[in-house]
This record gives sequence, structure tokens and C-alpha cells, in this order.
Amino acid sequence: MPIGALAVLSIQKTMNGGLTSGFVIGLAAALVDLFYATVAVLGLSIIKDFMLAHELILGIIGAIFLIFSGIKIYRSDTIKQYRSRGKISRVKLANDFVTSIMIAASNPVTIIGFGSFFASFGISAMLNTRFQVFIFLVFIFVGAVFWWFSLSFIVNKFRNKIKLRFMVAINHITGAVVFLIGVGIFISFIFFKN
Repeated sequence: MPIGALAVLSIQKTMNGGLTSGFVIGLAAALVDLFYATVAVLGLSIIKDFMLAHELILGIIGAIFLIFSGIKIYRSDTIKQYRSRGKISRVKLANDFVTSIMIAASNPVTIIGFGSFFASFGISAMLNTRFQVFIFLVFIFVGAVFWWFSLSFIVNKFRNKIKLRFMVAINHITGAVVFLIGVGIFISFIFFKN
């Protein structure tokens, strides 16, 4: 999954909307990680085969989401965001959550990453009971949530020290980075995937 893009989005959302805004991005990524880890550890070949068979279209969809998100961030009204810091609606949070799910889920190669990691350490063979599988997946989810909360928390601690001019630059840089990551993923799926 494009962790880099989601980390950049999480930082930008935290800077503009506070801890909750940034954490929502990470929570979406953690849920997708949990889904992919579940598929990998349980060997749900039907889901894995479907995701890998549709890797091209899912990758292109994710890239398009990133491209449009980058444009939206770049063109966002920084002054309005700066004045309404911390006043984020539930609808906006839900929209950010769904968009982040789509971005994170757009790269089914993550299943291969989890599968390879689990295989190289023999993790699947060590998980003999449903309870062990459950505990293992809980730890993956809790670890991911902790990482994303920590990132949002640290950024949130510094956000009030940031001046408007710097916020404009952050939005422009974030928008450009997310856009370029989307373009890079799009090009890689169009020209370098079979």
C-alpha cells in the first residue's frame, strides 16, 4: 500500500484539522492492513486471487484517488483551514476515512508483502489455533493503530506553532507529493505491469 502517501496525508490532515483528522487516515490504513493480514494468515485464496487478478484496475483506481487528492490538497483554501483549525465535521472525517480506505486498499500487492513476511518467519505454521490467529491479528491492528496515533499525536503537538505562510507551503508541498505519488503509481501500473 502507498504508506508514504497516507503518511503525508495524515500529517497534512493533522496540521489542518488536529489529532482526530490525522488519526482517521491512519485508522483507515490500519483496518486495511488488518484485512490484508487476515487474508494472508488465513490463506483466503479466493479473496487473494481476486485481488491479485484485479491488481491493475485496483492500482489504477488507487492512483486516480491519489492524483485527485493531491490536486484537492494543493488547491485547498489554506486561510479557511487555518481559521477553522480543529473544527472538522463528521462528514469530512467520514469522507477522509473512506478516501483513505480506497487508497490503502488499492494495492493488493500488500497481501504478497504480508504473505512473504509471514512465510519467511514461519508465522502461519506457528499459529495452530483460532485463538492464536485472533491474538496475532489483534497485535497487528493494535501496532498499526499505535503507529498512526503516535504520528498524528507528534504532529499535533507542533501544529499550533506553525504560521499561516508555512501552512500554505505545507498544503502545496503535500498536494504535489501526493499527486506525484499517484502519477508514479499510475505510470507504473500502465507501463510496467503485465
